[in-house]
Amino acid sequence: MSCYKTLLLDAAVLPLQDTKMDHQSILIIAAHPDDIDFRSSGSAALWTRQGRRVAYVVATSGEKGFNGNGKLSIEERQAIREGEQRAAAAAAGVEQVHFLKHPDGELANTPELRRDLVRVMRQVKPDLIVSGDPSLDAYDSFYGYHSDHRAIAQATFDALYPAVGNENFFPELLKEGLEPHRPKEAYFSGRGATLNVWVDIAETFEAKLRALACHKSQIADIKEIEPRLREWSREMGKEKGLACAECYRRLEIPD
Repeated sequence: MSCYKTLLLDAAVLPLQDTKMDHQSILIIAAHPDDIDFRSSGSAALWTRQGRRVAYVVATSGEKGFNGNGKLSIEERQAIREGEQRAAAAAAGVEQVHFLKHPDGELANTPELRRDLVRVMRQVKPDLIVSGDPSLDAYDSFYGYHSDHRAIAQATFDALYPAVGNENFFPELLKEGLEPHRPKEAYFSGRGATLNVWVDIAETFEAKLRALACHKSQIADIKEIEPRLREWSREMGKEKGLACAECYRRLEIPD
């Protein structure tokens, strides 16, 4: 399933604050292929150009995002969308994409999903986690409050504290050699007055377009939506005088 209508329809001018970013390992988490590319691929491309290590986690393979295409099996649809996401990640300079393969459209904040997120967090050992914002609850957009988006945001928040840094959570992961790890911060993408981090993506906006163009099963013609993407990015950066920006709410993760 695609999130681009959410971002294009719900653009807003945000009061943002400068925040220095010194993290070297970053993990970006989303529900479906293409979610990351609409929300954060400009940031990801910038960070990889700066020499930071960026990895993606995608909870589902987006197999239900094929309207009316009953000729393809679930496995074929999964393979298509996973291939598109890997190509999109490469366009942003990201080499690792972890697919959790939970059923598309059926995500829930379960212990199983939190365990799978904790597993990848302990494998990657990120300083920074980027995900959707679990605090958004206006329910003023069906696209914006897709149940999978809500579930992955909530599960990520709960995995971050206290599970990922506490050996008493998911002890089976210790048997896999995965010791507790404590990320330092989280960036939550979304809308609203609490957003306080901006990332200037002027130099990587074209990389964002290239990443999105890889999702050919969802986007027939990137040129058709490019004007709306540019407008959304411009609105995100307007308060800081930026031509293009992606924005987040920063939260420090306690020990």
